[in-house]
Amino acid sequence: MSLKREIAPRGVVISLLGFILLWTVVTDAWGYSSYLFLSDNGTYFYGYISRFFWVLPAVFLIIVNDKCLLLHRKELFSRPQFNWKFIVVLLAIFLYCLISMLVVHKRLWINREVPFWLTVMRYFVVGCVEEIVFRGWGYNALAKTLSERKAVVISTLLFVLLHWSAFFIKLFRFGTFDYAGILVQSFSALLWGILTCWLLKNSRTLWNPILAHFAYDFLFTILIGGK
Repeated sequence: MSLKREIAPRGVVISLLGFILLWTVVTDAWGYSSYLFLSDNGTYFYGYISRFFWVLPAVFLIIVNDKCLLLHRKELFSRPQFNWKFIVVLLAIFLYCLISMLVVHKRLWINREVPFWLTVMRYFVVGCVEEIVFRGWGYNALAKTLSERKAVVISTLLFVLLHWSAFFIKLFRFGTFDYAGILVQSFSALLWGILTCWLLKNSRTLWNPILAHFAYDFLFTILIGGK
């Protein structure tokens, strides 16, 4: 995509569809980690490698089209803004996961089946790359030429679509389809897509959406399990 005064929304949508297609190819839903790594932590290692490869084109697009974005890269990657709105979001995430833990497990519970620090690293990487692609690039580029509402809707719906690929890959591999899982995942991605767009607009730094994304994924896994 060449540098110009405005980025065509169609080009941004096509690029996001490209990211979804690329993720469908490299996602570990295909079981790549079990073939490439012999250790029990192969899933984590493959996750780091595949996500690094996946996010690189988005970083390139942000750099090349810097002057055409709503938030330029210097502002986009500026330090987190711990304002009261962001603190409220973090507290809401913690309370939601805590209440869900009590509902699901009927007691205080910690998931001891996952390695703590590898889980921290995993979800920090997940938060970084997904926010860079869909908010730092997608929403940020669309919001420059479209209305705020359209930018949020388009980038969020494509973010939801990203989460579908693993379900259809597993249907292809194992012949089973998790209908409840895809509905829950879609609803969760829809809410978080809208919320993280709002966080980016409010804070004007990508770090706030990244940290909120990480907090939810990590706390859900540790306090509830099953992610």
